[in-house]
Amino acid sequence: NELVDSSFDVTLEEKRNGMEVTQLSAGPQAALGLVRQLIDEHPQERSIVYLLSDFRAPDWENPAAVRNQLREIEKAGARVQLISAVRNEQPNLGIVELAPTEDTRAAGVPLFMNVSVKNFGKQAVNKVQLTIKTTYFDPAETAAATPDATLGKPEALPTEFIDTIGPGETVTRRVQVYFPEPGEHVVTAELPDDAIAADNRRWAVVDFPEGERVLVVDGDVAQANSYYLQAAFQPGQRANTGIRPDVQPASFLRDTTPETLAQYRVVYLLDVPRLDDRAVENLETFVRGGGGLAVFLGPDANISFYNGRLYNEGNGLMPMPLTSDDLLEPPLSEDSPDVVVMDHPLFSAFADERNPLIRLVTVERYFRTAETWEPAEQSTTQVIASLRNRQPLAVESTFSEGRVVAFTSTLAPQWNNWATNPSFVVVLLNLQSYLAASGRSVEQRMVGTPVELQMPADKYRPEVTFIAPGAANATRVRIDATAAKPEADSPFYVTSIGRITAGQAGSETNRSGVYEAWESTAAGGYDVRRFALNVEPTEGEVALADPQRLLSRLDPVKPVFRSADEFEAETSDEGGFNISLLVMSMLVGLLIGEQALAYFASYHPARGAVR
Repeated sequence: NELVDSSFDVTLEEKRNGMEVTQLSAGPQAALGLVRQLIDEHPQERSIVYLLSDFRAPDWENPAAVRNQLREIEKAGARVQLISAVRNEQPNLGIVELAPTEDTRAAGVPLFMNVSVKNFGKQAVNKVQLTIKTTYFDPAETAAATPDATLGKPEALPTEFIDTIGPGETVTRRVQVYFPEPGEHVVTAELPDDAIAADNRRWAVVDFPEGERVLVVDGDVAQANSYYLQAAFQPGQRANTGIRPDVQPASFLRDTTPETLAQYRVVYLLDVPRLDDRAVENLETFVRGGGGLAVFLGPDANISFYNGRLYNEGNGLMPMPLTSDDLLEPPLSEDSPDVVVMDHPLFSAFADERNPLIRLVTVERYFRTAETWEPAEQSTTQVIASLRNRQPLAVESTFSEGRVVAFTSTLAPQWNNWATNPSFVVVLLNLQSYLAASGRSVEQRMVGTPVELQMPADKYRPEVTFIAPGAANATRVRIDATAAKPEADSPFYVTSIGRITAGQAGSETNRSGVYEAWESTAAGGYDVRRFALNVEPTEGEVALADPQRLLSRLDPVKPVFRSADEFEAETSDEGGFNISLLVMSMLVGLLIGEQALAYFASYHPARGAVR
């Protein structure tokens, strides 16, 4: 308890300086619940509740939950005052996205990252500087390190300049990153300081494997299809695509296990006559779990199998039913191309309909689709390339979590000349990126969410060390934990930090940044996993709720709304009310209403030409 006297402002400032502002997207509900408990403990006393906030519009436009709590507080005999920590809306930029593109992700292959910056203010912002940094973790150094080691080789990339960002506008830049060795590496984006510091930095942990494995099943006896596919994916040592094709017979799909098949990103069926039922089941499980499937037809394809087992009346992997192979009739005009591509990621490099590369592709033979077939309006199936007679050349669909693209002509230059055209390599690389994208998703973790581990008990010991970001830049916090089996016979150890227990969330993950989990291996070493936690993008919103509208929406609660710089302590004519309870209510509001304090305390004057 504190006595409110002439020096109370100094005491309050000392208390405030000792508070640590978190980056959680927290509202006042928890604080108001504590306040209600305090009031109930002193029913004979008169109470005043001061709710300190910045009253930003996203949080207060629909204050139904808060209204109910304030109503209960008023019914308990307390008066409510809303204290606004911010009088005027401040300009603010925030990084709302930092994520890799859908391109092939492999060590030694450049990768593009999308960085999106949003202007949350009411005025345009000019000459914005966006700083990008990569942190490379050498696998050899990591293997020999302990949790106390500081790893990573940071490298600043050239600064990105954004000429102008209009009010409410989001601008995205693509930046290229490169990591020579496999592992989990870090990309950081940063803006100069402004009204809200927390959304000026964003992190991404990107896992770069040695390469993307793809399974190739070629039905051609001479393996001509796989030859051209491998030539596109592995053109030579001087051009690394990161794609690692593994050519296997059709029986491999029958005899393999789902676990083995899951090690591949994409399966390519190249003029495969038919598959056993077990092979189809394995393939369906693979695609259903997020794998990609590419189908190229040809002279050996058994149409009865494709229609009956793969299409399966629209319930199978094949996007469309087929009839028979047919010749593409000669064009009426020499200026009429054989292939017409749609607006799709596979053909993004050929968006110009007069692109000379695509126009040089000729098709002699193809498989026709059923005359009455067309993609259903509500389905994910769509024709993404067609022939000049409007018959489909390429059709895509989704199958649960995976993607399927089927071509009605051959991959090798048997029924067409595409494999000898320069556009072929571009389309195949895009096809690989597109089909493998669902298996490359980067989980977006927000501040305050738990970091959870599940480790095979036969490979790891229960001792785990977490490394969390510290309060100051470049500082680290070590958290030692002991994993346990959820059940006595479980094959896994599990542990976490920041998890909700007894209704309360842990505070270990309340800061944005990169977290590390050092897992103790049975062999006596460590495996390191990294996780990026970022602030909720909407926390950058600075639009303030209109006071009169807010008071109207809080009705029947009748609070007093005032600005913090107008606030004066209640005088002693409020005789009978408990000063300690008042002070405690204020402090609880200050502690839990962290977003208001973050906004009020973190404002810095604009620097340089960015504002």
